[in-house]
Amino acid sequence: MRAALLWLTLGFVGNGFAQFFQKHLHASGLGGYQSSALILMNATAALFMLLLVLTFKGRVTRRELLFGLWVGLCSYLGSFAVLRALGFMPAYVVFPLIVGGPIVMVALYAAIFGGERLSRTALCGVLCGIISILLLTVG
Repeated sequence: MRAALLWLTLGFVGNGFAQFFQKHLHASGLGGYQSSALILMNATAALFMLLLVLTFKGRVTRRELLFGLWVGLCSYLGSFAVLRALGFMPAYVVFPLIVGGPIVMVALYAAIFGGERLSRTALCGVLCGIISILLLTVG
């Protein structure tokens, strides 16, 4: 349990640094280095995953590897989309959407396709997420 929390914390911090790096790249006027930035971010993620595999002493199944590759591809496409969006929209619009948007999307997906019913607390959380996105985008 402790190791899992450590890895989750490292992933959380790494994701935060990636978003900070994307915003800094845009704010400093280095938008022309998007390709290099994507390579650097994904090479760092690959190194992190290599360390994770070595920690588990190579006990990774084919299914886990394919799932990891799929997640990595989605992550790359997401980072690419963020950097492209920053070329057309201000950061104060882009970042609230990429941070809060997935929360709303997962909740809607679970309710519509998964048949899950949101509790009052969960519904309140989703509504707070939508309101916070709107407030951060407008303000």
